[in-house]
Order: sequence, then structure tokens, then C-alpha cells
Amino acid sequence: MALPRAAIRHPDAVRAGLLVAGLSGVAALVAATLATVIRITVGTTTRLASLDTELSGWDRHGPALLVIAGFALVMLIGAFGRASRPAMVAVAVCGAAALVVALGFDLPHLDDTGQVGRLYDDAAAAARAGFWLEVAGGALLVVAGLGMLLARGSARVDVGERRERSAQAPA
Repeated sequence: MALPRAAIRHPDAVRAGLLVAGLSGVAALVAATLATVIRITVGTTTRLASLDTELSGWDRHGPALLVIAGFALVMLIGAFGRASRPAMVAVAVCGAAALVVALGFDLPHLDDTGQVGRLYDDAAAAARAGFWLEVAGGALLVVAGLGMLLARGSARVDVGERRERSAQAPA
């Protein structure tokens, strides 16, 4: 699916949209750290004496997503403000790292009931909003980083085409 011609003519608008996507990804990773990633229920309750039935992003992997989000934010500033190619790549890598945390560390344990499951036969675990925020945040950062790289390339092509046209036009 090709970009509309108006978007190609205005690469700054595309880059601004990608910046918003990247900032949304950073916000999602911060929110995922605070939100519940896995909730364990026994029957219809999640309240069990002395057993942890809600695991947040912080409980699952400490400050990892905050570190990724902080680095991604700094790289987004460089990617947008200075159009730095290495910063754009770093934004995409931050997104990939967040996806590794979500899909590599959390996804395999979404149905793990742990100690609660050993004590109660009807215990069940399920993904909560925090998991989906991790996935969305990582995906948004990957899209923002790679999108800025592509927008940077199309902007250079657009400038090159204008130079060719002006060189060919009679004076």
C-alpha cells in the first residue's frame, strides 16, 4: 500500500506522526511497568491471603521497560530533531527489545499460576492490560524508528527529484 502523494510531499508531517507514535510507545512502556501483566484468579476471586495474584510489569522484570522507554525517548529526540539515522535505528531496536521482554519473558508465563496453582485446583492465570501495553509500546517504537528511516529516504528522493527538475527546466 503506497503512501498518499500529499504525505510524500510533506515528509515533516509524516515524521511528526511517527514521533507521536514513538512517544505513544514510550508512554505505553511506562504504563506497562505499572499495570498488571498477569492476574491469577481462584474461582471468581483474586483476593487470597498472603499470595500475590496480580503481577505488574515491575514485578515481572523490574525497571527494564523504564530503561528501554527512557533510552527510546532520548533517541526519539535525536531521530526527529536532528534526523539522525543511528537514533532512528536505536528507536527501532528499543522497540524490538521491548517486544523481546513481552514475547520472550511474559508470553510463555501468561498461564502460569505458580504457588497459587499448587494450592488451588481451580486457579487460572490470564494476561491483563500490562501485557498488551508492552506489546503495543514495542510495536509502536519499531514502527516509529523504521518509519522515520523510510521517511528520511523518501525526503531525500523528493529533494533529488526537485533538483533534477530544476536543472532540466529552461531558465
